[in-house]
Amino acid sequence: MTDRTKRSAFRAPSQRLRHFLAAAAVALLGTGATGCVGIDAGVTYPDDSDIDLNDFLLSPEGDPKPSVSLTHFKFAPKTCEGIDRGVVTSDLAQDDLTRFFASRNIKVEAVQARDNLYWYGFGAGETAVRLRLAILKNPNAAAKDLHDSLVEHGPGWWGLRRGNLAVLAPKAGLGEALRFAVKTRLVCWGLFTYAGVDDVYVAAGGYSEF
Repeated sequence: MTDRTKRSAFRAPSQRLRHFLAAAAVALLGTGATGCVGIDAGVTYPDDSDIDLNDFLLSPEGDPKPSVSLTHFKFAPKTCEGIDRGVVTSDLAQDDLTRFFASRNIKVEAVQARDNLYWYGFGAGETAVRLRLAILKNPNAAAKDLHDSLVEHGPGWWGLRRGNLAVLAPKAGLGEALRFAVKTRLVCWGLFTYAGVDDVYVAAGGYSEF
């Protein structure tokens, strides 16, 4: 190989090739983005600015004003005062969640998508927050369904599990998801679970199942 051949072998790529490489890099970044930031849900959560999380969260050691970050908080006992958090041992149906909302004077209707799937809408229009309720055959199947759904949708998505029911909620910042779940007291109905960057996390202090 001559010096000229060597120089041409390591020559900078042509403009067309640079454009191709740049486009390929953008495409690759786009395909991996959901694994880093989560699928954009395109929804607008209700205004829950009246909820001060310092009133409802404690550190894992029980101290006030914890960091609102994964694994650094738990729900304070006052959050679920007066709400039955007994562990479910029988099969549940869609009516369980409907009755819970009614007990909290939350007016929301369930829309049936198929035999084992319902939607609960908060707000109106295309940006409404819709909770997806799936009815599974047993608690293990519900746990797997929620975990797999959160991993598939990516960081920022969250949900709840109660017995054989699994609820998937659209992407929100952790504070935003917590304020919504605290205001509705869903954290007392089901096991609050949030998808982080590298894992799925469960928050202690609300409803829990082993």
